[in-house]
Amino acid sequence: MEKHSPCKADLKSLVVRPIWGEERSTWDQLMATHHYLGFKQLVGESIRYIALLEEQWVALLGWSSAAFKSAHRDQWIGWSEEQRLQRLKYLANNSRFLILPGIQVQNLASKTLALNLKRLSTDWLAVYRHPVILTETFIDHSRFTGTCYRAAGFVPLGQTQGFGRNAGRYYIHGKAKTILIRPLHQKTKQWLSAPFLSPALLEGNKYQALADINQLAVDGSGGLMERLDAVADPRMRNGIRHGNAVVLAIAVCAALSGAHSYLDVGRWADTLPQNILKRLGCRIGQKERRYVSPGEATLRRALQAIDIEDLCRTVAVWLSDQGLENAATAVADRLQALRHRARKDTTRRQYPSLAGGIRT
Repeated sequence: MEKHSPCKADLKSLVVRPIWGEERSTWDQLMATHHYLGFKQLVGESIRYIALLEEQWVALLGWSSAAFKSAHRDQWIGWSEEQRLQRLKYLANNSRFLILPGIQVQNLASKTLALNLKRLSTDWLAVYRHPVILTETFIDHSRFTGTCYRAAGFVPLGQTQGFGRNAGRYYIHGKAKTILIRPLHQKTKQWLSAPFLSPALLEGNKYQALADINQLAVDGSGGLMERLDAVADPRMRNGIRHGNAVVLAIAVCAALSGAHSYLDVGRWADTLPQNILKRLGCRIGQKERRYVSPGEATLRRALQAIDIEDLCRTVAVWLSDQGLENAATAVADRLQALRHRARKDTTRRQYPSLAGGIRT
């Protein structure tokens, strides 16, 4: 890295990229020395970036996990408390931004932010196996106006009440800041507040989702649940904890959302929020004292025992009535493949959040 000096180079040559491993100590030292807040570490999931102009370091950016709570942001998204806890990882906070001393280039800050935002979600997906679709930052107006953020498309939502959070506890620091957000997708708000995650937010996006369950009728009149009531339940009556339609609906929705194994289906079921588990007719666990989804073993036994042809026909009619004839064949193939898997599924895919949603 060259010594910092005034620079008036053409911004067309500006490059913004994540740091390399051997650059981390230099990045940390520069941020600790020159940023007004100093620097110790980035919180949670994080990526460090540098901006280079004619191969010279001119700016540093640090992205970290989003603020745990923000009244203005959370109101803008319109998500529930449970959704916030599950989906906060799809947000990133620009917690550090530093133009290095001696660098004087017009529009450098806004251009750097714009280039960074173009690649941020892709980089996050590569590192953490999920994208980010909303970015935020907090501006201290006693020091800055936030002009470069506004120029890069950030929108102010309002002022904080002067609280900070450290080690899980809130404290008063007395400095009200303005929160600004920048959606990275035109459907950001819709995806974050939908009953379930959109297929676009599948972990790693490794398998293709056949439909966004948010757009389909699952419960209610004519919905999937009502149609699955007509599918015969071959299970013994003793010990049944979840209704046949409940178990099959979860399996079908998981398959539509990208599940390829019993492990995938089980993990998808584990992400279902309480209000949807209640709507689907799931039971309240005696120990948990909350609605619980069928476990992987229950889902596996149900699919292996069911008349798979009857199930596939029922699902095909349901999808065709909603204009998704193409998805009917594909989901039938997935259900057939699931049925014929080994009794004990040893697949080790990582799917903490497979997508889907419910429309009544």
